[in-house]
Parts: sequence; C-alpha cells; structure tokens
Amino acid sequence: MVWLHGLYGVEADAPLLDALAEHYSVYAPLAPGFADLDELDDLRDIHDLALHYDDVMDALALPEAVVAGHSFGAMLAAELAAHFPSRVSRLVLLSPLGLWNDRYPVADLFGVPAAEMPKLLYADPAQVPRNGDSKPDVEKVIEFTRAMTTVARFLWPIPDRGLARRLRRVRAPTLIVHGELDRFVPVQYADDFVRLIPDATRVIIPGAGHMLLTEALDQVLDAMTTVRSRA
Repeated sequence: MVWLHGLYGVEADAPLLDALAEHYSVYAPLAPGFADLDELDDLRDIHDLALHYDDVMDALALPEAVVAGHSFGAMLAAELAAHFPSRVSRLVLLSPLGLWNDRYPVADLFGVPAAEMPKLLYADPAQVPRNGDSKPDVEKVIEFTRAMTTVARFLWPIPDRGLARRLRRVRAPTLIVHGELDRFVPVQYADDFVRLIPDATRVIIPGAGHMLLTEALDQVLDAMTTVRSRA
C-alpha cells in the first residue's frame, strides 16, 4: 500500500500506519515541500505532482499498489489514479479534497485563524491531540507553516484543478470514507466522488469531522479492512 498523508504529515498518521502494516507492506512518502519548500521548485502544478508520485512508485519498484490517502493526500491519490490508472489496484480516499461545488463550498482553510482551525477540522474540538504543554512548540509551528505553504500551492484559492474531468479515467475499485460532520470538506463531496468514479462506493461515519484518523480510527480501519477482504 502507498499511503499519502494529509495536512499534518506522516508522523500524525502513525497509529493508522501501524495498524495497516499488519495487513500490507506500507510505503508512506512525505509530500514534496513538507520537509523543504525548495522541493516545490520543479512542481508547477498538480500534473507535475502526479508525475512525482509516478516516479516515487518507480523508485519503490511498485508497478501497482493499493493507494490510499487522507484529505490533501486523498486528492493526490485520486490524481495519481486518474493520471496513471494502471498504477492503482484499489483506491481509498478519506475526506478527499479536489472537487468544488458552489452550493456547498470547501471552507477556506487559509482564511481561518489558527485558534479557530480545530473547530473547522474536528467535529469535537476536544479531540484535538495535545502535548500537555501550553507553550507553542516552535519546531511544530515551523513544520505546520511549511506544510500549509505546500498545500496552498495546490489548493488555494479553491481546490479545483480539474480533477472532476479526470476521475472518469480511474479504473481501480474505489472506497470513499467521509465524516458526516465534516465542516472543512462537506459530506456531499463523497457522493460527488462516487458519481464521477466509475467503480466507487462510500462509507459515511456518523459523528466524525474531517480528521477521521483521530476521531474515528477504528471505523476507518474497519472500512479499509473490508476493502482488503474483497481484493
């Protein structure tokens, strides 16, 4: 399995990756720009980013794999499957970005004050992971700023780079998992992905927001295990 992480990088996804490693050989590359913004110099747009992940799979000697991702990473997984259909044997998209509908717009993550972000990403902000220290972790702040700069390159001002036109090319059976109470990417987008991908189903998790890996890890694993059992 190739796992493409969301807004907070690979480290934040560790509990999911540990669980998936019981069933798969899991490869979890860090997205360009998350460690060094200079890595974005040669990546002008979403097409270059899809080419990058095709190169990553070449480097890993993976002619095909299950490809899964969360949020920003789910958008990248969908782009990889649309650009290079033969690379992806199964596709799992958790809270995917990448589509736009004026009737239920994706929230402007970059216009939200940092203190208000948990209310946007979590159904219950009390579930935000905390380190027990009220002082800001400077390194974490720098890492998050770098990550948001990277994400903004491909999502701002709106996260629509034509993915809707390309999803018809996806050949892999696809599972969409979405939180019912997602305030960042409204739950209606799950149905949009199902409509646009030829072989797709969805699972809606009650009571969960955008951060499924924190709020509903067991339900996410159940859904992904079901996908594996059908392979």
